[in-house]
Amino acid sequence: MSLFSKFRPSLVPYTLCMGAVAFPALGQAEGDAPATLEDDTTQTFADAIMSGTVKLNVRARAEIVEQDNLDNAYAYTIRTRLGYLTEEYEGFQFYVEFEDVTAADDDLYNDGPGESTAGLNRAVVADPEVTELNEAWAQYSNAELAGLKVKAGRQVIALDDQRFIGHVGWRQDNQTFDAVRASSNLGLEGFDLTGGYINRVNRIFGEEADFKDTEIVFVNGSYKIKDVGKLTGFGYFLDIEDSPANSNDTVGVRLAGSKPLGDSGMSLAYAGSFAYQEDTGDNPTDYDAMYYAIDLGLKVPETGTFGVGYEVLGSDDGNFAFRTPLATLHKFNGFADVFLVTPADGLEDFYIYYGIPFPKEWKMKGKLVYHYFGGNDSIGKFGQEFDAVVTKKLSSNLSLGAKLAYFDGDEAGFADRTKLTIDLTFAF
Repeated sequence: MSLFSKFRPSLVPYTLCMGAVAFPALGQAEGDAPATLEDDTTQTFADAIMSGTVKLNVRARAEIVEQDNLDNAYAYTIRTRLGYLTEEYEGFQFYVEFEDVTAADDDLYNDGPGESTAGLNRAVVADPEVTELNEAWAQYSNAELAGLKVKAGRQVIALDDQRFIGHVGWRQDNQTFDAVRASSNLGLEGFDLTGGYINRVNRIFGEEADFKDTEIVFVNGSYKIKDVGKLTGFGYFLDIEDSPANSNDTVGVRLAGSKPLGDSGMSLAYAGSFAYQEDTGDNPTDYDAMYYAIDLGLKVPETGTFGVGYEVLGSDDGNFAFRTPLATLHKFNGFADVFLVTPADGLEDFYIYYGIPFPKEWKMKGKLVYHYFGGNDSIGKFGQEFDAVVTKKLSSNLSLGAKLAYFDGDEAGFADRTKLTIDLTFAF
C-alpha cells in the first residue's frame, strides 16, 4: 500500500475544484438575463466557430535500424495531421484534430506492442499505421479570474521538461490524454498551479496498446524567482489498470534557469531535479526508488554550447527501478531508445554535449551528444552511445531534419544498434 494513497481521494476534488467555476452560458455575461432567440449572440458565436484556423502538419520519415540480435528495420512512413481551432468566444475555444500514419510496407519493421504482428523478427520502430481522432477539446480562459484556464477532452499535456508527462512528439503518432486540466496563477505574479485528472492515455503504439482505464492525478506548481530561475514542485499519482507495473506515486522538485556571465556574452544554463517514487494500486512489486538529475550548459558566442549532465533512475536493491511511463522518453538516455523501460538495476546516465553554432543565415541547428550508461544498484556498465542531430529550415513552412544514434552495448545484454532517421516536415 502506498504511503501516498491516503492522499489520493483528497487530491482529485482539490485538483478539479480549480475548474469548478460557474461559467455564464454562451453569449451571456454574469448578471445578464438569459439569452433569448431575439438576441444577436448566436451569430457572434457562429462567427467564432466559422472564422477559425485550419492547421496542417505532414511529416515524411525514413527510419532505418540495425540491431545485432534482430533483422534490420526499414520504416518509411507519412504522418498527416489536420486540425481546426476556433476563435475565442466569451472565453471559450474549441479544437479538433485528426491524424493518419501510413507506411510504405509495415512488414519491414516491428511497429511495437500493438495489434499488428508484422515484422516481429525485425528491430522496433514505434510508428504503427493509425487513423484516429488525435485531439478534441474545449477550453475556457479568464485572465481576470486569476488567469484561470480549464481544458477538457483529448489533449496534449507536456509538463516541465516532459520527464514525467509529455507528448512524445518525436514519434509519428504522438501521445495524448483524455483529461480535465485546470491552471491558475492564484493572483500571484510569476506563479502557476496546474492540476488535473487523466482517465485514458492514448499512447504512441496505436489504440490496441493504449492505457484505456486509468486514474491519474497530477499537480504541478511553479514560481519564477528573479535572478534564480523557475522552482517547481510536483506530484504525479498513477493508477494504471492496463499496466499495473507502471502504477506509481511520485513527488519531487525541479529548478531550472540561466544567467549571463558578466559582459562576456556568455551565459550559463542549469537544471536540477529530485523525486521520490513508490508503488501504488495493483502494482505487483513493493518498491521505492529515487530520481535525481543535473544539467549544466555554457553558451559561448560564435563558439557553441558546451554541456554536461548526470541523471540517475534509482533501483530498490535491483528488484525494481524508478519509471516514468508517461514521459517523452526519447528526449532522455540516448536517441537509440535502448532504455525506454528502466532496467531493474536502475540507470545512471553521464553525458556531455555540444551545440553547433551554424551561421544564422543557414537557418540550421545541430547537436552532438555522448552518453555513458551504467546500473545504479550494481557497478556494471551497460554501454555507451554517440548521437548527432541537425535540422534546417528550408522555408517558413518546410523543414528538414536528420538524426543518427549509435549504441555500443557492453556485457549487460544490451545489443548494439544504429538508428538513422531523416524527416521532411510541411506545416501551416
